[in-house]
Amino acid sequence: LSPFLGPALMANVARCKYTNPTPVQRYSIPIGVAGRDLMACAQTGSGKTAAFCFPIISNILRSGVQPTGRSRKAFPLALILSPTRELSSQIHDEARKFTYQVGIRPVVVYGGAPVVNQLRDMERGCDLLVATPGRLSDLIERARVSLQRVGYLALDEADRMLDMGFEPQIRRIVEGEDMPRTGERQTLMFSATFPKEIQRLAADFMHNYIFLAVGRVGSSTD
Repeated sequence: LSPFLGPALMANVARCKYTNPTPVQRYSIPIGVAGRDLMACAQTGSGKTAAFCFPIISNILRSGVQPTGRSRKAFPLALILSPTRELSSQIHDEARKFTYQVGIRPVVVYGGAPVVNQLRDMERGCDLLVATPGRLSDLIERARVSLQRVGYLALDEADRMLDMGFEPQIRRIVEGEDMPRTGERQTLMFSATFPKEIQRLAADFMHNYIFLAVGRVGSSTD
C-alpha cells in the first residue's frame, strides 16, 4: 500500500508494526485514496479504523490544505462519527498513532465527560475530529465547531448509530449545517450490515459510491 499512502504515513504504519493489510484495508485504502465515496460492509474487528483513517490522512496531506492551528472555534478538515464514547476513544487513539509527526491533530469529543476539557483540547488545534453525534450537535449549537472545511466524512458502525436513534442528529449534522454538500466532500461509510435504512443513508450522503462487502455481512471476524 505504500504507493497510495506516502512516506510520512508509511513511517507511522511501520511504527505500529503493521505488515499486511486486512482484506477490508486492502480494498478500502486504494478506493479512498482515489477520492471515491465508499460504502463498506465489513465485520467487527476487521481493521476498519485504519481502512478509513489512512485514506483521510493521506488525502489531507496530499491536498496541501493548511490546518487551522489554535482557535476558539474548531474548523476540522475531517469528521469521523461513531456511536459510542468507547469506539470514539478507540478511533482517536489509532488516529493519534497514524498522525504522529505528520502535522495533523486529531481530537475526540463525546457525551458523558466534562465538555470544558474537550473544548480546551479543540482550541489547541483540531484537524481531524472524532465525535459522537450528540456531543457534536451540542458543540455546533454552542458555535464552537464549524463544519465548513470538512472535506472528508467517515461514519463508523453506521447501523448501530441508526439502531441507537441517531439518524435525525446525523442528518442534521450532514445536511442541515455548513458541511460541504454530497459530491463536494468525500464520504466513507462503514457498517456491519446493509439494511434498507443504511441503503437510504448511503444514497442521500454519497455521490457515485463504490459498495464493498468483505466476509459474511453481519458476523464478526475470525
